[in-house]
Amino acid sequence: MRYQERAAQAHFSRHIECFWELEIHPAEAQRPCELLVPDCTFDLLFCSTPIRFSLVGQTCTERMSVGANFIGQKTTGLYLCPEEPQRIFGVRFKPFALAHLFPVPPQRLTDKVLPLQQLFRMNTQEKAYIEGILSSEDLEERVRNAESLILSLFDELNYLDQKFREQLNYILDRKGILKIQDLFSAFGVSKVTLHKHFLNKMGLSPKQVSRIWRLNYFLQLQRNTSTTKLTELALEAGYYDQAHLIREFNRFFPYSPHRLLQSQSQLLQISQEIINRRFSNLYDPVGQ
Repeated sequence: MRYQERAAQAHFSRHIECFWELEIHPAEAQRPCELLVPDCTFDLLFCSTPIRFSLVGQTCTERMSVGANFIGQKTTGLYLCPEEPQRIFGVRFKPFALAHLFPVPPQRLTDKVLPLQQLFRMNTQEKAYIEGILSSEDLEERVRNAESLILSLFDELNYLDQKFREQLNYILDRKGILKIQDLFSAFGVSKVTLHKHFLNKMGLSPKQVSRIWRLNYFLQLQRNTSTTKLTELALEAGYYDQAHLIREFNRFFPYSPHRLLQSQSQLLQISQEIINRRFSNLYDPVGQ
């Protein structure tokens, strides 16, 4: 499994973390399903052959359509189960990017994987851009087609809700380790107003965002520290104790932290590398 990214050019970087590609080799198509960790981002995913997927807790898998698909916010893990070798191309949008760009309220897209054509009425040129993404063997050409598609679909890329960006980065900078009351004080808003604001802008509440990023921080710590003691990792990641970590962990996954970390999941390892970059502000540098 080979993963690579391309940074977004200046016109796109306010809304897009990166363009990415995941190459699944023949032997890997027969591996058990790989797990995507929730991370508070949105993805456009382009696949040339069907991919089975399921959210953690679902009893059966569904098939992702060939072509362009939209992945909304995830409140739990998402299993991807490729059935044959392929290259998957994706566009990862920042958490604050889509509130004004999509025709559907973000909270209606949470925990959904939908063909892009269910959200937008595609014209002939936009379909051609998607076909270019699927048929090209060159990553740079895929990126160019994706840029053209995004410019065609989204006509307000110059606008950004700076206040919402600041609120999300306030949580991100603290790795999700904070009291939600701190947000009320820092931004001078009420609990009810902030809760509705987050749901309307990205489909998650402030508390859900904090839990997801604290989970991400735990996974980052596990990757970058030598200790294997869950209690030490839990305390450093802001959990009260190991029992608290396990309770929170079970909100996202049907098994223990130890079992996940022993799973040898290649997508988990890739996710941990991405988390490192996100917490270092590589994707959303100050002043951008």
